[in-house]
Amino acid sequence: MRKFRITRLFPATLNIIGMFLLVMAAYSDSVSPDISVIFAYLGLLFPFLLVFNLLFLLYWILAREWMYLFGVVCSLLICWKPISGYVPFHPWKETIPKENVIKILTYNVMAFNYQPHTEEKPNPIIRYIRDSGADIVCMQEYMSSTSDKYLTHQSITRALKVYPYNYYLPLIDYRNYSVGLAVYSKFPIVKSWKVRYDSAFNGSTVHEILVKGKKLTIVNNHLESFKLTMEDRSKYADFIRNINSDTFDELRETVQRKLGAAFLIRSEQADIISDEIRKLKSDYVVVCGDFNDTPISYAHRTIQGSLVDAFVASGCGPGITYNQNYFWFRIDHILHSSNMKSYHTTVDKTAGSDHYPIWCYLEMN
Repeated sequence: MRKFRITRLFPATLNIIGMFLLVMAAYSDSVSPDISVIFAYLGLLFPFLLVFNLLFLLYWILAREWMYLFGVVCSLLICWKPISGYVPFHPWKETIPKENVIKILTYNVMAFNYQPHTEEKPNPIIRYIRDSGADIVCMQEYMSSTSDKYLTHQSITRALKVYPYNYYLPLIDYRNYSVGLAVYSKFPIVKSWKVRYDSAFNGSTVHEILVKGKKLTIVNNHLESFKLTMEDRSKYADFIRNINSDTFDELRETVQRKLGAAFLIRSEQADIISDEIRKLKSDYVVVCGDFNDTPISYAHRTIQGSLVDAFVASGCGPGITYNQNYFWFRIDHILHSSNMKSYHTTVDKTAGSDHYPIWCYLEMN
């Protein structure tokens, strides 16, 4: 009997710790990184903690330990709203209305992978956007070169001639090219401006677009990234493949130095963007782009406010948008005002960028 109790004590203790951390992570987005950056890390770890507890759920079922099983079920129920927001489940797609519907696409294009575009050899990212059928396209890391050997803003505009209206804001100027934010639209862009916050590489823009006599305001965002180098990402990939103390120590140093600073910067940016959204006077509002943060994060929660997350409302599964170096997270988002309804929010597994595009249909009620 004593041996039985000891063998059950260790997994039970481990599971209790896991349940506690899961609940903390599920509601970590309520705490600003300015107060404690630990909660930001917990939010990032949420999917791993969820899998950890689901494995224990299976373990207690097989062990027929109903009391411990009840504890895991209770912790999952407490976290049900964050879980259903992180991994929504809408397998049955609703019929898209035929009127008052527009298609929104947001895509971090990774400078179009620094590839040119010709009719004979089209750039896969430009070809995808051209054939997407989207009415409004928001792009981050949009590159415009000053040399005809590469993609210029004029050549991109010609390739995307299905969009007669566009706006490009350079955020970073290099010697022969610039990188920034762009919006391409089938509807007139009547006014555009930049959201004012300090950042060397990132930014947000606001666009008033006239859609069938109604004013739709789009906020296109590229929030502060973690600034991880290829070496940093390689360390993370090595840790995932070979979990040991040496790779963990190397990774921990990088995490403490870069991730913590990025969480703090994004929280400040999110507060400013949230204030900007509250000032908007528009019939409809859509906020989208590369937030560089997950659905359970202070930045996402703050920017969302009273808006609706389109993927939570009509998407299915984890919806991973970043696709390299084992950083499998949904960090690109589409949010919309409550007088709109989203349909078929989808992350397209298309090649070309380190991000997948995310799009949805929006009914303007």
